[in-house]
Amino acid sequence: MRIKQIAALGVCLFSLGACGNLDKGVTNTDPGEKTESGNITTGRIDNSVYQGIMTDGKYQTSASRETISSLNSGYNQTNFENGLLRLSHQTFSPDKYFFQEGQKLDAPTLNSWLGRNTAENDQGLNPGDESQPIILQQILEHDFLDEDGKTLGGISLGFAFNSVYYQGETAIAVSREEIMANARKSVNTVLTRMRKMAGLESVPIVVGLFEQSAKESLIGGTYIYQGVSKDGETTIDNFEQVNEEVVSLPVLNNATNGATNDGLSNKFASFRSSVQSFFPNLTGVTGRALYVEGQLQTLTMSVDSKYYAKTEITSFTQYIGKQVESIFKEVPGQIEVQILSVNEPQAFVSRKDKENEIISYIFN
Repeated sequence: MRIKQIAALGVCLFSLGACGNLDKGVTNTDPGEKTESGNITTGRIDNSVYQGIMTDGKYQTSASRETISSLNSGYNQTNFENGLLRLSHQTFSPDKYFFQEGQKLDAPTLNSWLGRNTAENDQGLNPGDESQPIILQQILEHDFLDEDGKTLGGISLGFAFNSVYYQGETAIAVSREEIMANARKSVNTVLTRMRKMAGLESVPIVVGLFEQSAKESLIGGTYIYQGVSKDGETTIDNFEQVNEEVVSLPVLNNATNGATNDGLSNKFASFRSSVQSFFPNLTGVTGRALYVEGQLQTLTMSVDSKYYAKTEITSFTQYIGKQVESIFKEVPGQIEVQILSVNEPQAFVSRKDKENEIISYIFN
């Protein structure tokens, strides 16, 4: 196995004379591939990732983009968005469908749906009584286009529900039973409304139910149930449970979870101890592991360093790469180590799932 280091070429930005004839312009840009409809795709460098569609040469942002960042932490937002794409793979294969940001639900529509149900807003999906918590916090739409790059082949909808609702300084717990009672009503209401929209009468609609964690959580929430509406159905009567778990590393208080069951917790402890023993100027080594159906999907570790010289960072990055190669050799899933200073990222080390090569990148 070998470690492939990619160096950032920032030097050329400040000494153009040493980098060749850059004033002649760039001639090797990738024009993208055209679909049958004439739209251009973004292309892809990873076959597990969807190709995006650029309509009229432009990437189409979400029609509701100003409403899609309303969750209470970055961890929740990341898990919500990434998880919906992961659920979508089961119905919309990246080899058969193109991805487009949601275009059917605009911001005014979502704002009214996410509001309280009152005389002034009879579209609201949350309790009208101000003394009751807001349960449905966010709806996220992803669109999937057929192989012609134009025809809508299906939609995925993520419904994010609060497990804790913050009313001023008061935190109100929302039970799983309350979440599911709202979910059954909200999902079927949304499906009924969307089936009346032009072009959505019969396309498959994937639905994922996400339980948002408390804002102080360091791991964020997970998807708890999923379902698919096919052939114009306006209801999902039975949801399938989603077996996802996010684990924070190191594991504290002798907790039992996926990382303790498969030995990842011990491997992380070895990695952490090794790094801290040889490089003492560190402020922390932490990790987050995502399990789906009991199988590790991703392991993301953060190392906060106090190294600033290029030689220090280079040596540190290479050492971490060798530890990842050795300690996590038999560990499945994608592994990434983010090396950070107080103000900025310094480097990262990664290994893709089912691959042996370790890639490192040092930022200038």
